[in-house]
Amino acid sequence: MKIKNNIKHIWLVVSVISIILLAFHWFGFAPQNLQYTILGLNILALILSVPCSLFAVPVFIAANHFLEMSPFSGEGIYLNTFLIFSLGALQWFLVIKYWSPTEPILQKLELVDGNAN
Repeated sequence: MKIKNNIKHIWLVVSVISIILLAFHWFGFAPQNLQYTILGLNILALILSVPCSLFAVPVFIAANHFLEMSPFSGEGIYLNTFLIFSLGALQWFLVIKYWSPTEPILQKLELVDGNAN
């Protein structure tokens, strides 16, 4: 069972649902309840893409300090969603290819006479 592939697919589903719900939030459908749902999905996506998503934490802190944009506010969820999505996509579709190559660790030794012992 390849757990890395399953986490990648779970992250992708969570992130896409989060972006779709963010579009509904943009148009004003039940903003308060929808905002909590998006924040929950963002936290789940943050956990599922943990090595690269840790780079988002300083950005959230800087946005809160300099722009006075709380990560839990209505404006902050747009920054959260797009930043977590972009960092997770970077991790799962670019970095993971170099992190765990698909070649086997041990290769079969091919001798001249055809016997591999």
